[in-house]
Amino acid sequence: MLFGYDTGVISGVLVVLGADLNNRVLSSSEKELITALCAAGAFCGSIVAGVTADRFGRKPAIWFASVLFTIGAIIQASAYTIIQMSVGRILIGLGVGSASTIVPLYIAEISPARFRGRMISIDMIFLGTGSVLAYAFDAAFYHVPHGWRYMVGLGAIPSTVLGIFLFWCPESPRQLLFHNRLEECIQVVRRIYPNASEEQISQKILSIKYGVTQAKAMNEEFSVRTALKHLFMIPANLRALTAACGLMAFQQFCGFNTLMYYSATLFQIVGFSNPIAVGTVVAVTNWIFTVLSIIFIDRIGRRRILLWTIWGMPVCLIIAAGAFTKVPIDRQTLELTNSHIGWPAIVVLVAMILFVAFYAAGLGCVPWQANEFLPMEIRAMGTMMINICNWGPNIVVSSTFLSMMKGMSPSGTFGFYAGLSFLGLVFVYFCFPEAANMTLEEIRNVFAHGFGVKYAEDWRKQARLESRRAAIDAGV
Repeated sequence: MLFGYDTGVISGVLVVLGADLNNRVLSSSEKELITALCAAGAFCGSIVAGVTADRFGRKPAIWFASVLFTIGAIIQASAYTIIQMSVGRILIGLGVGSASTIVPLYIAEISPARFRGRMISIDMIFLGTGSVLAYAFDAAFYHVPHGWRYMVGLGAIPSTVLGIFLFWCPESPRQLLFHNRLEECIQVVRRIYPNASEEQISQKILSIKYGVTQAKAMNEEFSVRTALKHLFMIPANLRALTAACGLMAFQQFCGFNTLMYYSATLFQIVGFSNPIAVGTVVAVTNWIFTVLSIIFIDRIGRRRILLWTIWGMPVCLIIAAGAFTKVPIDRQTLELTNSHIGWPAIVVLVAMILFVAFYAAGLGCVPWQANEFLPMEIRAMGTMMINICNWGPNIVVSSTFLSMMKGMSPSGTFGFYAGLSFLGLVFVYFCFPEAANMTLEEIRNVFAHGFGVKYAEDWRKQARLESRRAAIDAGV
């Protein structure tokens, strides 16, 4: 939730900041700076967290993130200079990057096996919930003098609660065994499986111990240099990495996060009197379709849900680009030359809502599951590369949007993102195979056959035939 809140809250801050920093109104480049610094901090935080999580454990990493969230929120809320605001944004970004890397791992390792999938899904739902809350508080404090301080400062409350409640949360049993704390591991496993017998607990401990032993052996055998060599020099691994990282890069370069960071600014540009409230509609749409995607993604399949949704993204962006040609905007100031809200502004709003719906249903969720393409021995390094392909393009998008709006015009900017979204559709069609219901070993075979799109489809057809034959043989 903090991940969603602290990345989304800046949208409202930008439109009410006024002259509170350095006693003057910020330029477009300064607004881009304080927006992009959060993504830059997250870029660094995700790498640091990935490298140190095994050494120090999951709980210390989450505590560290909660401290960063709290300090960052306080620094931002009390900022009177751009430098102080920038420091707060970097700290928040470090917390976001750390949490986005460690929390899903922690959830997976303390959840009972049959609840693991839905627990990780709940994490994704709360990310969207954080964005909705950010817009709600932005709207609530929109007309309050210096209300942006409350917007960013409120982020310190849940992070403090998180730090306190972590005292009652167990450390990951895998981490406890990794650090040779067997008795504590047994106690945690008993809490996770309260109805299990002693024999079942022992079997579970043996299973965890086997996985930890394997992981330690791999860590000793696979140095960073060796993992990178296997990742880039083995063709099948490189194709798997390209599919996973490419999809994540297109998730960012489609322009969605310009709406998360600048939607209030965008709707202010087209003339809405309460742009934050209008932007809240976008956040709620994102939340609704994220939930629907999580419910249906395993039934529909990753590739199919992408092909069903990505086509709508460039269409919506082209419609928005066309509508912007009818909006009277001064490109130097990005302000309306008259105060009338006409049909073009309504078309932009509807197009953005539909764009977000198509995005959240497919491209918003699927890339986070693409690390299943990577073999176990290189998954950690590959996951770090996926995170780099997330936060790296995020920095580019967040730091250039307003400049593009002035330099290329709003129509040109949205047309540019429409083109990138179309390229994402082409990429999915040719390079992204369906891996739903496959074991990790079967996925490895997929990328031994090029990008394996046809191979995976043939495998699914064969699997369905065998399932029907088995049902017939069983008399079902």
